[in-house]
Amino acid sequence: MPKQEIYDVIVVGAGAAGSMAAHVLVNKGLKVLLLEAGRMVDPFKDFRTHAWPYELKFRGKGPPKAEYDRLWKIDEYTDHLYLNPHIERYGEAPGKPFHWTRIRAVGGRTITWGRVSLRFGPIDFKPRSMQDGYGEDWPISYEDLAPYYDKVEELIGVNGSIERLPNLPDGKFLPALRLRCGETLLKKGCEKVGIKLIPTRTAVLTVNHRGRAKCHYCGYCGRGCDTASRFSSLEALIPEINGRPNFHLRTNAAVREVLVDENGKARGLAYVDSVTRQEYEVRARVVVLGASTIESTRIMLNSKSRFHPNGLGNSSGMLGHYVMDNFKAGFLSGFLPLLKNTPTVNDDGAGGGHSLIPRFNLGKKNDYLRGFQYQCDSGSTIFPNYARQFSGFGSQFKKSVREVYPSQVFLYGQGESLPYFDNYVEIDPDGLKDSLGIPQVRFHVYWHDNELKMAERMFDQAEEILRAAGAEIRPYSRVTPPPPGDATHEVGTARMGDDAKKSVLNGFGQSHDVKNLFVVDGSCFVSNPEKNPTLTIMAICWRACDYLAEELKRGNL
Repeated sequence: MPKQEIYDVIVVGAGAAGSMAAHVLVNKGLKVLLLEAGRMVDPFKDFRTHAWPYELKFRGKGPPKAEYDRLWKIDEYTDHLYLNPHIERYGEAPGKPFHWTRIRAVGGRTITWGRVSLRFGPIDFKPRSMQDGYGEDWPISYEDLAPYYDKVEELIGVNGSIERLPNLPDGKFLPALRLRCGETLLKKGCEKVGIKLIPTRTAVLTVNHRGRAKCHYCGYCGRGCDTASRFSSLEALIPEINGRPNFHLRTNAAVREVLVDENGKARGLAYVDSVTRQEYEVRARVVVLGASTIESTRIMLNSKSRFHPNGLGNSSGMLGHYVMDNFKAGFLSGFLPLLKNTPTVNDDGAGGGHSLIPRFNLGKKNDYLRGFQYQCDSGSTIFPNYARQFSGFGSQFKKSVREVYPSQVFLYGQGESLPYFDNYVEIDPDGLKDSLGIPQVRFHVYWHDNELKMAERMFDQAEEILRAAGAEIRPYSRVTPPPPGDATHEVGTARMGDDAKKSVLNGFGQSHDVKNLFVVDGSCFVSNPEKNPTLTIMAICWRACDYLAEELKRGNL
């Protein structure tokens, strides 16, 4: 019987974190196996980017009672890429819904992500000592991560402008996207109320970069990009290492658990082939989990042994706790009279809004902790959803809809959720398993009073900005923010820290309990500022992998 191959490193997950880990480690000469639970995606066959709504059976929105209707990113353009939550079920505590949006494919959620790429600022890493005394500081600082932000931005291509803002650091930017007409008027409204609006920072190419073509504004990037003009690990990271002799990608490999040796160290992984249902084991000197926050935590919780009876690396009892997600509120829109009856153009180009209102309450006292931002959009998007609010029928109805079409303007509020021990995931106590027989998680997560108070302020401020811009605000009602998970920015669950009794990982994403186990996705977050997390995940991952490679070289793992 041939001897089983032993890799230097096995990485789990081919999304933002896992693919970045593989990219860094392969380029350091290590022998890497990358396991991905899903399939390889062909952008030219699998993306429906250029289909018009009238070419699709349900006009792009999906069936009226679609099984995936509660997960807003999933529609007729993308439903074949996502897991259906009614088939691949997960647990939710009574009265505590959670929107867990999952893609099992090479590229993960970077295939359809929003691409907003913001650096966390100095106070984001030290919220307890530099803001309000709540929660914990990270064991790393902005200065520790700044060189890795540089590396990631230069690798993936992030456009933006130099603004010199206090807690939104500038980066290594490609030329910024131009503001649309409505966003220019919105900026003037912001100036009237003393608030800054800037070009947003997104992983969309405005110039040719590393063999990828610049964006030519063909449509909405959130359905996939067949020119690779927006970053996804499918098209920007995997191709750069695929074919190397020290790299192997294995698709349809859903990891069940981390295996340990006679000393309790990681020795490899057990996985299930999602096509054949055959079970396999693979071995490595080091295991890296980058499967996404909840999936990596599920693997660790399922990895029980006599050394780790409560789950791998869980001697602190913190594993699974402190689930956080950005919460959404203050989502208002209106029409700008100056732009009514102007020509209709493709405002879906470069995928979504081109402007951002950064957090502006720094140093101010409020009845809530932390803060929020707005991401802005305007113009003629492919779905004129506002039309349902218009009365009438026939040609007069169409005329009314078209009159205001180019004048739309939107504000989407995104706030920080605080870390709470009682927001957690566990392995479902009722024995729920996924379609491959792997024990599934149950969520116990909800918005607390602080988030709900902030949501009220988000609505107030959005209305003030729109009125200052001269917008006619569309009717709206103040509703409770959608459930946690809806922003698809879930982080936490395996927080990093210097104290092994209060955290799961150290500042390099290394398990306190298992020295050859690293977790490099959003699991490691200590807090969750209002900023989108993906850029920070990739920077943390790169730093962790630099450390891992050096420790492996020294024989410390």
